[in-house]
Amino acid sequence: MNRRSFLAGVAALPLAVATAKLKPIQEVLIAQPRLSASMWIYLWDLVDEGYDDVLRRLKENGLTSISLATAYHTGKFLAPHDPKRKVVFLEDGTVYYSPNAKLYGRIAPIVNSLVNDGHGLREAKEHADKFGMQTRSWVVCCHNTALGMKFPEITCETAFGDKLFHNLCPSNNDVRVYFGALLRDIASHGVDAIELEALQFQGYTHGYHHEREGIPLNSGMKFLLGLCFCPSCAQRARAARVDFAAVRKFTRDTLETHFANPSKFGDQYSSVEKLPQQIFELFFEWRTSVITSFVTELAEATHSFHVRLRPMISLDPSAQKMAGINVGRIAEITGGVLALGYVKDGAALRPPLSMVQSQIPGKTLTVGFQLGLPESGGKVEFLDRMKVARELGISSYNFYNYGLVPQENLSWIKESLGG
Repeated sequence: MNRRSFLAGVAALPLAVATAKLKPIQEVLIAQPRLSASMWIYLWDLVDEGYDDVLRRLKENGLTSISLATAYHTGKFLAPHDPKRKVVFLEDGTVYYSPNAKLYGRIAPIVNSLVNDGHGLREAKEHADKFGMQTRSWVVCCHNTALGMKFPEITCETAFGDKLFHNLCPSNNDVRVYFGALLRDIASHGVDAIELEALQFQGYTHGYHHEREGIPLNSGMKFLLGLCFCPSCAQRARAARVDFAAVRKFTRDTLETHFANPSKFGDQYSSVEKLPQQIFELFFEWRTSVITSFVTELAEATHSFHVRLRPMISLDPSAQKMAGINVGRIAEITGGVLALGYVKDGAALRPPLSMVQSQIPGKTLTVGFQLGLPESGGKVEFLDRMKVARELGISSYNFYNYGLVPQENLSWIKESLGG
């Protein structure tokens, strides 16, 4: 058997196992509402503005559920309509529920202080239930600087051996065990779905404070600098018969040359598609198999709870390739995906959204749109994107983000849904 056949078998195995084990879930899950509209939201929004006031406002504007940030990274956020504060500094890498300590090993969740004050996922769900709204959990997976600093051995490692502390490696077994426990813990709260952000390889530039470079880094160079060569990746790559050493050598040599002379390569490696296929083709396939098996393990961990998993994906095929995402395989395992429709307008949305639809026939495609400015472009552009999505038959939506946008923008949702 050659390396390609072997790798194809490795990649297909998680899908076959997942399909065999998880198919019954699709038969017993409660059918989603004909039109589903969920709002991404933070716990402090509900606490500061009042659970019932926020939920009533959302329901009046056509929302059928909330997607509560349940495990989240750090940040500094402007909160324009928060009555208690206008700037929010987040506690890094915390969870917004009371964990069941028995489920975890040496890596356990860091609990947010709001939970110690009596707030969390359980309380949010109780209030949402009163309004007939569903509660979904929004989980940021492999982007967690706090855990990375505490457990550096589980983080991604560059070709030079530098730790990327903000990136947990999805190849690492301890990472997989931790997130399996985390999702079981969250699922036990009776949430309708768990939305998975950053479950894939994150790369070099996925958000850290005061990032600085003194030389230009195009897309290809950033990709090379963010590749993981940690021991866990090395072990899995060897098992898949990938020439890991050759990829690492090319990566180191190319970056060293670029660092010494940033104009040397011009646009030769300006994108991931321009990297030498004889070195990277099997490597890309292997990275995809890593994420596919990770999703399979998470689906198996939550199987008994009959909760939907919705991995978030980019609509950009190049971004999917860099992250190790095979949309069709992941949707086959989980029953659907959540695509981020962060594009300029409806015309820019139609081709990639149609492509994803063709990759996941019979599965649920949820689309996420931004409400804030300048990202959304404004009301006209938002309504244009929604119009295209409705024309394509999309009936499940997420909207970003309650606490960050002017409240008047919520009316765009109601209008777009025909309310």
